[in-house]
Amino acid sequence: MNERTIIGGGGGFWGDQTMSPLKLLESADLDYLTIDYLAEVTMSIMHKQLNRNSEAGWATDLKDWLKLGGIGLLRSKNVKLVTNAGGANPHSCASMVLAAASEIGWNDCKVALVIGDDLGEKLSEIAASGAQFTHMYNPSLGSLLDHSSSVVSANAYLGAGAIGRSLERGADIVITGRVADASLIVGCMLHSNGWAKRAEEANLPLCGPIANWGAGNLKESLDIIAGWTVAGHLIECGAQVSGGNSTDWDDIGPLTDVGYPIAEIYPDGRCIITKPNESQGAVTSRTVAEQLLYEIGDPCAYITPDCIVDFSCILLEEIDKDRILVHGAKGIEQTATMKLSASHRDGWMVVSELVAPGPNARKRAENTDFVLRSRLKHLKGMEIHSEYLGDEALIPPALRSNTKNPSEIVIRWVATSMDKSELMEFSRAIAPLVLTGPAGICGYSARARPREILRFFPTLLDRNLVEPQVHIKMMHSWRHDLELRMPWSSDLFFIPLENMAHSEKNIRRSRFAEKILRRLDKAKECELTNE
Repeated sequence: MNERTIIGGGGGFWGDQTMSPLKLLESADLDYLTIDYLAEVTMSIMHKQLNRNSEAGWATDLKDWLKLGGIGLLRSKNVKLVTNAGGANPHSCASMVLAAASEIGWNDCKVALVIGDDLGEKLSEIAASGAQFTHMYNPSLGSLLDHSSSVVSANAYLGAGAIGRSLERGADIVITGRVADASLIVGCMLHSNGWAKRAEEANLPLCGPIANWGAGNLKESLDIIAGWTVAGHLIECGAQVSGGNSTDWDDIGPLTDVGYPIAEIYPDGRCIITKPNESQGAVTSRTVAEQLLYEIGDPCAYITPDCIVDFSCILLEEIDKDRILVHGAKGIEQTATMKLSASHRDGWMVVSELVAPGPNARKRAENTDFVLRSRLKHLKGMEIHSEYLGDEALIPPALRSNTKNPSEIVIRWVATSMDKSELMEFSRAIAPLVLTGPAGICGYSARARPREILRFFPTLLDRNLVEPQVHIKMMHSWRHDLELRMPWSSDLFFIPLENMAHSEKNIRRSRFAEKILRRLDKAKECELTNE
């Protein structure tokens, strides 16, 4: 068991700074690097990509920083990588990672896939067991089964158990699909502190309850998991805890090279949140408190797949510059249900903008909107939503002053319809407003193209219907497999092939050797189930 475990948070969503994980590896000594690439909407996007291309559907930013030196740093610094970059296609993502490892000669790299979260093709089977799939927040919206023919994605939020077990089984890199954000970090702690080893030795269920894997009593174990979950929650949004998106942005200083967060986590659940020394931004009680309250719902009952966390007793102590001690979280036993994040097709949308400048900009914008709506009133299936950006459009109505007279306004329209052709006609009606509407209207670009609407549909499922689907696949290269089976093959076969591939004496033989080595670097799978 380690006295403390050092875990980096390399990103908060797919679209965050691509090279931030690489910078974090370069500037800090980590035990584990975690990256959360997934938001609610991301899975639906990835499933759309997968439907178009069987090799797509994962966070391709991972490839960019691995190829630019990240994979080498993971190896040389002996850092375990745990990420949900697999999205809708963990297998293709893991194959890319293994190929990147083989390119630098890391032939014994082991990549684990945690799969079983994707239930899209199993909805009917699960429904047969009695699952209702009722909308989680608004039962009046009915059941996901009402949209069975138009479902695009349906992924359960898995917990930390399978991550910890993957690491315990020797994985250097763990690729998952939809795993809860904080569970990426909790999984690392299960491995680092011997809980996953204890579960492996006792042949406990793969997904938990992980509170049964601890050495102490149930209450102690739950409080520890709660503390680890809080640490994970604090760093899973990347630089949001180290100065980014802070209400104190003007006092924090430059954010050009903002440092991504590091959690020093202890076996008892305490953690210290910090960042690389030379980086910009700041870790203060204020930035930590802001992230602590981000997207948690009830602060006395923050629900994760691993436990329920009571935040009300948490204490923050500034022990040094950019070092905040966090402790006091209380844990409650995990719920009997797990969240299923789904999406289904629900018509079409198009977004267009124009600018209304000069005196009486608001009146000019409203008149432009009136002209557009009047010209399209024959389109009965279309709804148009209008916003006037620059005139308190983003301010809650009760806080609007209604006294400003902006010098320009961006008119933003969002039109929706079940009929795509109606939106094509809407799109064609925008540009003519420049010459046929009020004076000065400008700023148009190419005609906007209708996009399919994917309607978010969260629901709850009995945990016992989800967790039996979860399993681990370990992947390594064919070359490593052969070297394990035939240790003599390295000296007799692979080293001569590598010498031939790098030789300039015979280009034809060199290319032949490279081709063979590339084939042997491809992934070989070994499935490990949850028996």
